[in-house]
Amino acid sequence: MSLDEFDEVNQDAAVAPKKKMTVEKFFQQFNTLDPNNYGAWPLSVKITCWIFITFLILALGYFVVIKPKLDAIAAAHAQEQNLLNEFREKDSKLRNLQQYQAQLQEMEANFNQQLEQLPKETEIPGLVEDINVTGVNSGLKFKNIRLENEIKQEFFIEQPISIEATGDYHAFGSFVSGTAALPRIVTMHDFEIVATENTDKKTDIPQVTYKAQAKTYRYVGSADAQTTTESSVTDTAANSEKDNKRVNNTAKRGKK
Repeated sequence: MSLDEFDEVNQDAAVAPKKKMTVEKFFQQFNTLDPNNYGAWPLSVKITCWIFITFLILALGYFVVIKPKLDAIAAAHAQEQNLLNEFREKDSKLRNLQQYQAQLQEMEANFNQQLEQLPKETEIPGLVEDINVTGVNSGLKFKNIRLENEIKQEFFIEQPISIEATGDYHAFGSFVSGTAALPRIVTMHDFEIVATENTDKKTDIPQVTYKAQAKTYRYVGSADAQTTTESSVTDTAANSEKDNKRVNNTAKRGKK
């Protein structure tokens, strides 16, 4: 071969175009693979398999090993925050414990003081007598003082007392003030005032008839809470009958 022919062959070899790798040709390589002859696989296929295996190992390692650890760490952080909040709350309560105890003692003292102002069941007739004495000293003349049926509330029992008396306005005002000054809690309700001509010719001030309902209260203790309804009604009726007898006697003394 001459030198000119050798140069011509080299030029033809240099000018020959290179084969381009397309996506179709790349996937065709997988169809012609021999699983028993890994060494004969094309380099591009080997690199693709290595990358796929690497990502598969990383994914399995993340979901099997790393993710449970991250979840455990997050749960530990949440538990730590809850414990810190609980500790701060208890620490705050501990710092204010003495103040809370002092407030509790003060509330108990106030509560006991209020309870002392509520009459016991055996003190109701004496309270009615005090009301009668207050009215007589104020200038009222009682027509009737009668104990009504008790009204049981959730924490206390109301004891209504019906009052009917005659007198002038000043006497009634003095009676209300005197009732409010009693050592026991007594409230006035349902006022009814009727003015009539005074039969006494010495004064032009009209004669006034007053009807009102006084209420006193007593605390519902554990013994009262455990009492059945039937026994309560029976006891109340019996006590009311006895008390009304005493009240009527007191009212008669007030009329005199």
